[in-house]
Amino acid sequence: MTVFCLLPVLSLVCPEPADARQSASVLARQGNSALMKNDNHKAVATLSEALVAGSMPVYARASVLNDRGLAYTRMKKYELALKDFNQAIESFPEFDKAYNNRGLLLHLLGHYKEAIKDFNRAIALQPDVGATFHNRGNSLLKAGAEKSAFRDFGKAVQLLNNKSAPHLARGSIHWTHKRHYAALRELNLVLDKNPDQSSGLFKRGLIYRSLGDRRHAIQDVAKAVQLEPDNNSYKMVLAEIYQENNQLPSAVKYLTAIIDKEPLNVKAMIFRGRINGQRRRFDSALEDLDQAISLSQSSAAYAERALIYALSGMDEMVSGDTNEAIQRTPENGRSWSALGEAARLTDHYTEAERYYLEALKRDPADVDAELGLKEIAEIKQAETEAHADFNPDETADRKTVTEVSVERKAETASIGDEVNGWYINKNKQGLYVAKNDKFKEFKIPLDLYGNEKPKILEWTVLTGNYSGYGLLRYDAGNEDKKHPIEHVAILKLRQQKVLSIEPYRWGSKIAKWAWNPNDVTISDPDGIENKIILRKAVKRAPPRVARSNDSFWNNDGFWNAGPKKTRRTGKKRRVRVRKKKKKLFGIFGF
Repeated sequence: MTVFCLLPVLSLVCPEPADARQSASVLARQGNSALMKNDNHKAVATLSEALVAGSMPVYARASVLNDRGLAYTRMKKYELALKDFNQAIESFPEFDKAYNNRGLLLHLLGHYKEAIKDFNRAIALQPDVGATFHNRGNSLLKAGAEKSAFRDFGKAVQLLNNKSAPHLARGSIHWTHKRHYAALRELNLVLDKNPDQSSGLFKRGLIYRSLGDRRHAIQDVAKAVQLEPDNNSYKMVLAEIYQENNQLPSAVKYLTAIIDKEPLNVKAMIFRGRINGQRRRFDSALEDLDQAISLSQSSAAYAERALIYALSGMDEMVSGDTNEAIQRTPENGRSWSALGEAARLTDHYTEAERYYLEALKRDPADVDAELGLKEIAEIKQAETEAHADFNPDETADRKTVTEVSVERKAETASIGDEVNGWYINKNKQGLYVAKNDKFKEFKIPLDLYGNEKPKILEWTVLTGNYSGYGLLRYDAGNEDKKHPIEHVAILKLRQQKVLSIEPYRWGSKIAKWAWNPNDVTISDPDGIENKIILRKAVKRAPPRVARSNDSFWNNDGFWNAGPKKTRRTGKKRRVRVRKKKKKLFGIFGF
């Protein structure tokens, strides 16, 4: 009988060769290097090889998955990227970079609340990474939590070496709320460190434009155009500023550059047609506007062409284009203003008045519409006065233009109490502006941090070394009166120029102001510094060092002289020596 013995079968695990682990590590480093060079396809291929080449420590495997997820994100393969980030977090739950990168991907996909959760986890794991605070700030901003976003951007400023991105983000928030000087402060901080950052220059140019400083606006936007010569949106804004500054040839130059690159750019054609009309080059203007109408049937093009017809004396053509424009219901205030101007030039004052009013509804700061209405009012007033002798009762109840302007001034009377001649009212854009009748040029748009009306608190005229400067402190409109927000406008009185508006108090926190001979450095309550130049430093000759041969005043009240002075070196003064006349006896030796 054969006996079978059943012996247990053992499954032996063979140890992985060391060279396999080494190969995986080398491939991981190569993949990371390719990722740093933006060679995303090579990075994906190399990192994928690393994952199957051999076993790795948990953290190393999570790092490889994180890197491959980044490469997939750049390649817009978002599902694969999300899968890699998930696996990286599952394998190593304390990996803060994977949470941050997954948060960036979720933000990119529009899942802002989920992205915020990932950033929260990343910050909890590693609270000293400024980039994560900046990323969470972007998601909070998109989710509508603006105040929290602003705090995160401030934290990012404190932690990051390159502070440009969070300063730009803070500046954009200020710009959205029409806090012009606060936005300018942030952008100055960006451009002080990175003077060639085109987006920062462009945004600062827009702020200068809003403040009426066209010279600096042109400088900044023109430099942005030089840095990004293919950016036609920058060129369009530059052309608009040149047109506002009445530098029409320069405006045409940049519009022509846009049209050369984009032959179907209707907006640039209409704008160039308008400017050529201002330059009385009607043939060129009509050529542009005809082309724009053939391409788009735009109401703006019809309105501008109606104005060109009126300016060039072709009155019979005006009504047709006016009707075409109105049928298309222009939404642009400029179009209504052009129609009003065309109607006024062709003596249709009732229609012109209606069109101008439509323009002001869309743009309360439309200067052309205001001037047009004023001219129509003056014409009607003159006609009324001409008929007053025949029917004096007809004009008894009519108000003059002066009376109307006085009433409008009363409507915009000062808000709150007047402090040393300073008062606040609203301008045409709806902004609160500080004024003083003693300084006619000052119309200071106040930065506000709430919906309450601002209030002037204090006016200080500086003396001594800072003579010629003034400080206007005001309440910035915060609704919470227990935590007031106060700011200070730094004014240069001789030039009637606003140098800056800087923080003074945020609730219980007070800003620090350090005055120097030629500047003042303000550290806001969050610790972010800004330097305001008051005057250019004057270069003076170095003080003369006393020498051993100098005279000095002794305590006994007498001037004491030192050692005998040596003759000065340098060019010697020529002394003319007169020769003695030789006498007769001298010739003979007597």
